[in-house]
Amino acid sequence: MLCVVGCLALVLILYAFADKPNDHKNGFTRRVPAVTAMFQHSLTLKYPAYYIAGYTNQHIYLGNYSASLHLLAVNQNLQDTQELTLKISPEERYAWKLTRVMVDSPAVYMAEGNTPALYRGKLDDLMMDRFLSQSCFFNMLQNISTTSFISRSIHIDSLGNSQNILAKVKTDSPYVKLGKSILTKQVDGIFCTDGTLDYDKQTGKLVYLYHYRNEFVTLDTNLQVIYTAHTLDTNARAKIEVAHMSTGISKFSAPPTYVNSRVRIADNRIYVLSSLLADNEDRKTRQHNEIIDVFSLDNGKYIYTLYIPLKGEGRITDFIIKGDQLFALHDQTLNTYSILQ
Repeated sequence: MLCVVGCLALVLILYAFADKPNDHKNGFTRRVPAVTAMFQHSLTLKYPAYYIAGYTNQHIYLGNYSASLHLLAVNQNLQDTQELTLKISPEERYAWKLTRVMVDSPAVYMAEGNTPALYRGKLDDLMMDRFLSQSCFFNMLQNISTTSFISRSIHIDSLGNSQNILAKVKTDSPYVKLGKSILTKQVDGIFCTDGTLDYDKQTGKLVYLYHYRNEFVTLDTNLQVIYTAHTLDTNARAKIEVAHMSTGISKFSAPPTYVNSRVRIADNRIYVLSSLLADNEDRKTRQHNEIIDVFSLDNGKYIYTLYIPLKGEGRITDFIIKGDQLFALHDQTLNTYSILQ
């Protein structure tokens, strides 16, 4: 009896000190009621590690982190798939684990920034040829036309300090134009400026969204800043701790506060996949939904929040918006949702 009473008392004590739903306030609220996307179709993928490489009016194209030459074409209703293989000369040498594919119909690109190496081909034959030899090292690349790209590269100044910067890479002179004052250093210049980039062909605008702070930057294709705006949360400064190893490698010395996961632009709006819960949301909201905050591309103002219901899969790893449809990629599942406002 004493053991039973003691165990019950211990459970009650632990419950009293445990976190209650949304006990830890993040200092912001979302507009409610939020818009909830309606689930439509689902496709189970044969392999894991896919990412969205691009899309056309008829298909979604998925690249794979583990297979650099593999491309999966999926139709709009997720009813038909076609496995494609990019063709490249066996003499070519590149870091295949770092390679990413970008589809911008009718062109398809394959890029790897450690060598660096950039290849271009067409969807109708998938034959990839190396081009743009006057490139720079990069850790992120976004095509904006057949002759130019926006890269994120590491710049080392005269004092030996390293920092992520954006650059424009072109096929003609000057081949590389640096945008040194766009990404703002807060801690180390690398981790604190980490983020995600997307380009909108209709408006010719780019958006760079920071992962660890409540900020995004809107640019034109000449790397001119149009405006800087903020997401809903209050993390104005990246909450990260970085340790510099004797081997020259840097890594997190404590788990970072991850604020924003992914940004996409569609229909003159910015869609931000958020990682934080608002003060007027409970924890079940985060457990059963992904949360996407929507902002105006014109001025960065908050419009509404979109809930994407999870149906037993893992968290969303990538997504795109096409009209009133949202395509969400999970670990080995591709889902479509209808956005009803």
